[in-house]
Amino acid sequence: MDIASIALHFLCAAVAGFLIMSIFGVQALVALCSSISLARRRKHQVPAFDLALALRRIAWRTVIGFLGVAVISALMIWLTAAPGTFGYLFGMILSFLKNLNRMTPNDRKNQRRFEKMFADCYPYEDELDGDDDF
Repeated sequence: MDIASIALHFLCAAVAGFLIMSIFGVQALVALCSSISLARRRKHQVPAFDLALALRRIAWRTVIGFLGVAVISALMIWLTAAPGTFGYLFGMILSFLKNLNRMTPNDRKNQRRFEKMFADCYPYEDELDGDDDF
């Protein structure tokens, strides 16, 4: 292999690693690091919040994300030569570093996304108000 083909393999694998980590890994890490604390915070703010449902959904997303990354990573490492493997790992690290700030529960984007994804865990507004005004 010449230098150009090695560099091409490295760059293509780095792009693949970046995409896989962005699609599966970062989402799983955000669910694990951010959504659990947001769910607990909502339970304290709104006692009728269904914490059990939220935690089951978070666990499901985390497991699926980590399994996706693990299976695809195992295949990439097993099927590619050293430049491809190192490129793949390099892309994954870049994606992780780029999205590191998203893994905190105080990130505005995480809070808005949490509200949309877990809207069914909140009680209906009628239950909160106790009013039956129609």
